[in-house]
Amino acid sequence: MELTFNIILLLAGITILVWGANKFVDHASVIAKHLGVGDLVIGLTLIAAGTSAPEIFVAISAVLNGNEDIAIGTAIGSNISNIALIFGVSCLYFNDISKTHLWNLMPFGLTVVLLGLTLKDGMITLSESMGFIGLFMIFMYVLMKTDGVPDDESSEGSEFKKSIFLSMIGLVGLVVGANISIVYAESTALLLGISELIIGLTIIALVSSLPELAATVAALKKGKHQMVVGNIIGSNVLNLVFVIPIVGFFGSVQLATVVMKRDFSILAVLSLAFIFLAFSLSKLRFSRSLYVTAGIILISSYIIYIAILSGVM
Repeated sequence: MELTFNIILLLAGITILVWGANKFVDHASVIAKHLGVGDLVIGLTLIAAGTSAPEIFVAISAVLNGNEDIAIGTAIGSNISNIALIFGVSCLYFNDISKTHLWNLMPFGLTVVLLGLTLKDGMITLSESMGFIGLFMIFMYVLMKTDGVPDDESSEGSEFKKSIFLSMIGLVGLVVGANISIVYAESTALLLGISELIIGLTIIALVSSLPELAATVAALKKGKHQMVVGNIIGSNVLNLVFVIPIVGFFGSVQLATVVMKRDFSILAVLSLAFIFLAFSLSKLRFSRSLYVTAGIILISSYIIYIAILSGVM
């Protein structure tokens, strides 16, 4: 009975978390357009930040509650699901991807390299945390260099004020949902005898990736395939450049060696595959069957990964 109650509240917390993220990103985009911010910057910052908001707020709540393993597990697990599951599903619907320059992918690759160096000794130091903040600055610089002409559309004054109010409501949902999720994820893990790291890598990571999935589906419906790539790049970069410093500055963690050997290794391989696919598929003309094949391989790899974590394999 206690386990059922905990699972129900965990799912309720995650639902509030995802709802808050969706509300925040929808209305933050309206605010940005009103202020004359270009579409690319909106997509790779506001949308990416909005879809990464669950992971960021989970990290804050986890550190405050002394559950740093959940924060790290959620960040790594979410990045894995973004590539293997969300990008994998997207590949099934791609016809082509417009140009993706290598330097757009540079911050994405650098965050993975720095994560590997950080996890090598199982500790997150202040200097390593500062390194991630430095990468965030590089990311913003690349975005500004890439940005095009701001959208001419602007919202009416009343819509602008409404969006400010509703984005704040979404932010409240993020805070409340993150706190509920962390508290009941920890208690559920204890009742099931599962480590907090595994809970972060699987349940919380997968469900906190739902905003990315929603943004991806919307982009695919509109034929904006480049936006899908941009959302994954932005979300994966922001997941790490915010979560790792939060744990490094305010928490204390000694990660198990399995995180480096298993979880980071899988993330590194998937990240290399993503960089190769995003770049090569935008430069070369391939048949749709190649996109589908790549998607099936990525999705299959995610299923195998979850099976390994669950002890099935």
